[in-house]
Amino acid sequence: MHDQPSRDSAPEIPLSWLADAPLFIDRAQVSAFYDAVVMPEHEEGKLSISTRDIHLARTSTSGKLGARVGTRALLTTIFPFLDAHLTLEGARGSEKSKQSEDSGTIELQRINNPHRQLVQLALHYAAHLPGRVRFARDETWLDDLDDAYVTDSPRALVFFDLPARQAIIPLAVELTSGKVVTVFEELTAEVSRTVRSLPPPYPATEQHEAKREYWRWFSDNYRPISAMNVLERGIGDGGATRWVDYRVHSGDRALQLSLRGRGEFETGIFAYSMIRRGNQHGLRIVGTLKSGPGLNVLAVFEK
Repeated sequence: MHDQPSRDSAPEIPLSWLADAPLFIDRAQVSAFYDAVVMPEHEEGKLSISTRDIHLARTSTSGKLGARVGTRALLTTIFPFLDAHLTLEGARGSEKSKQSEDSGTIELQRINNPHRQLVQLALHYAAHLPGRVRFARDETWLDDLDDAYVTDSPRALVFFDLPARQAIIPLAVELTSGKVVTVFEELTAEVSRTVRSLPPPYPATEQHEAKREYWRWFSDNYRPISAMNVLERGIGDGGATRWVDYRVHSGDRALQLSLRGRGEFETGIFAYSMIRRGNQHGLRIVGTLKSGPGLNVLAVFEK
C-alpha cells in the first residue's frame, strides 16, 4: 500500500463530528463501502479494534472531560452505544493503571444503520488504516497528494473541515427524470452581470496558470446567493435530484464535491444549506478521495 505513515505519526481523527445528525448522508454508498472495507462476508462476523491504535482528535469533548482523558473514555462519551462492546485487557481491580485505560477493545458488530456504519468505518480506518485517512483543516493537504495515493485501495477517507467564506460553486445536477442540468454557465453569466466583468477565457489545453487565473476570478467575485439561486432554478420543478456536483476553491487550489442524493433529499439541502449556510458558517464533510482531485461525499454535517 502506498505511503503508509507509522501509527505514531498518523493524524488525529475528529470522530466527534459523527455524533450529530447529518445534513446529508449517502446511505447507499456508505453501506456498500462499509461492506467492502469493514465487515467479513459471513453475517455473524465481527471486527475487534484496540483503542490504543486510535488517534482521536480531542476537540469537542476534551473541555468537558479534561485534556488528559484517554481514548476509551472519549469514545464512550461521544458514542455511548459502543460502551456495551468495550472491555479492558489486563486490568484487574486495584491494578488498573492509567495506561490500561487506553488498552480497551471495541467489537464492531454488523449493523444496517448507515450513520452507525459510518462511525464503524471511521473507527476501522483510524485503527487499521491510519495511512489512508486525512483530517484536512486547510487547503494545503491537497499539495501532498500524488496519483498513487489517490488511486490506491481502499480509497482514502477524508475528514474535510470546510471553512466559512469558502466559494462553493455548483456545476451540474441530475434530476430524477434523468435530465442533466449544467448550471455553471448560468452562474458565470449571473456573476458577470453582478460584478460587470467577464472571466478570462477558459484555456483549451492544460495551461495550469491560465486555469488558476480563470478560477481565481470566481473566488474573487463569488456571490453565494447567486450560486444558490442558479441551482434552485436549475432544479426547478423537476423533482428530487439524483446528484449534484460542486467545485470548491481556496486560493489556487480546487476540489470537486460529488453528492449522490438519489432522490432522497429536498432542494434546500443542496442549495440553501450547502451553498448559502455553508458559505456563512462552513461545513464538515466526510468523503472518499478520487482523482481530480475530488471527494465522493459520504456525509455532510453543519457547523
